[in-house]
Amino acid sequence: MNFLKRGLLSITRKKGKSLILLAIIFILGNLIAGAISIQQATDSVEKSIKERLGTGATIDYDHDALNQMSEEEWMEFEWTSLSIDTIRQVGELQYVKYYDYSTSTYLASDDLESYQGENNEYEVMYDGIYHPEFRLKGTNYAPVIDFEEEKSRLVDGRVFTEEEISNGSAVTIISKKLADQNQVSVGDSIVLTNGVINYTESGEELYDSRDVVLEVIGLFETLTLAEDTEDSDSDNGMWDWMDIEAQNMLYVPNDLILDELHYQIEKEIEMNPEFAMYYEDGIEEHYTPIYVLNSVDDVEPFTEEVTPLLPELYIVKSAVDQYDSIAKPIQSMSKLSGYVLIVSIIASVLIIGLVVLLFLRDRKRELGIYLSLGERRGRVIGQILLEVMLVALIGIALSLFTGNLLASGVSETLMTNDDQSSGFEEIYYHDDINTNVTTDDVLESYEVQLSSTYILWFLVVGLLTVLVSTVIPLLYIVRLNPKKILM
Repeated sequence: MNFLKRGLLSITRKKGKSLILLAIIFILGNLIAGAISIQQATDSVEKSIKERLGTGATIDYDHDALNQMSEEEWMEFEWTSLSIDTIRQVGELQYVKYYDYSTSTYLASDDLESYQGENNEYEVMYDGIYHPEFRLKGTNYAPVIDFEEEKSRLVDGRVFTEEEISNGSAVTIISKKLADQNQVSVGDSIVLTNGVINYTESGEELYDSRDVVLEVIGLFETLTLAEDTEDSDSDNGMWDWMDIEAQNMLYVPNDLILDELHYQIEKEIEMNPEFAMYYEDGIEEHYTPIYVLNSVDDVEPFTEEVTPLLPELYIVKSAVDQYDSIAKPIQSMSKLSGYVLIVSIIASVLIIGLVVLLFLRDRKRELGIYLSLGERRGRVIGQILLEVMLVALIGIALSLFTGNLLASGVSETLMTNDDQSSGFEEIYYHDDINTNVTTDDVLESYEVQLSSTYILWFLVVGLLTVLVSTVIPLLYIVRLNPKKILM
């Protein structure tokens, strides 16, 4: 009789043993299927969330390393600024789509009223005689990188020209809310004040000031974080404050800001001549670079290539770094599912292997007869493999669906408990790579699906596990001596 037919008959005639093997494979298959399903879901979340976080990167001091320095190390540390040459060298790397570098300062205005929110609930109060309420954000990238990355959008007017950037022209792009509040239109001029305060024993006095007249060439709208979150009212207050900061920001060329900073330093030296010693080598310019990479996958190689070019204690910070702080429930569950998968595979190999070995010992007379009749050992081994793999295929097919349902229920419970136990969500904020993606967004993105990738991975892992479990006991058949069995 053909060994294939013998295998099928053996499964149907020995229903009890076949059902026992099916039940064992089904139970173990659920554990493996659940673990693989969770792994696939967490990988999918990581990919989608990192895409939402964007490909922005910047270079800044490693504040964790600075905080670990002793007082003596802190005093001896030589603070250095990132040079324009280094910024441009990094910007020429193949991973960079486009880049910008920016400096900033705050100025006041007697004519311009700052935006303080819709209901003025979060109005910023300034003490003293000088109120620098408006932040000038410099740019060296004429199209404005925030517009390119759709963090803000130009709603009227135009962006800068290359000539305006290189000449440090007195032109600006302001928020539409600020413009509407002050009845300013494109083409109008606004006047800011750059003041220098002298602090004396009797109080503070305005030592000197000068007007900065800017032509408004464009208006922009920025997406307020408060509109994109459903957090509590207290959290919305923080987002509102950040929105007020954004609405009172004016885009200008970098060189215009440098002129105003130089003016401030010159007046400081006039008031206090001893300060001149700090500027013997010239006025050091401080820039914050922002790099937009081609894809999220470029973040790691970009970081590796840039790090050797940086001064001491400078590091690359990217938007995707935020993922580690907002995805703790997902990461802990992914780690747990990895452990479950490893343990499940090992347990399956041991348990299924033991069950198959016990079944073979009960059938040693049957196997001995096959061998004594001249049946090749390879065909006998093939029959056993066929029996086990057919039963395994049915068990794996059933656990494919139930394991997916199990993963969905278990992961929901684990995420809820982990999210509640964390109690605190780290707030990540950097001006140029700022995002409003939160832990809630990560949890909402998590979904256990019966995808083709999951089905393929589970079938491969499940069948290979059963195959390994069966091959080991088959050594028993190789060692069988039919003469001794039948004597």
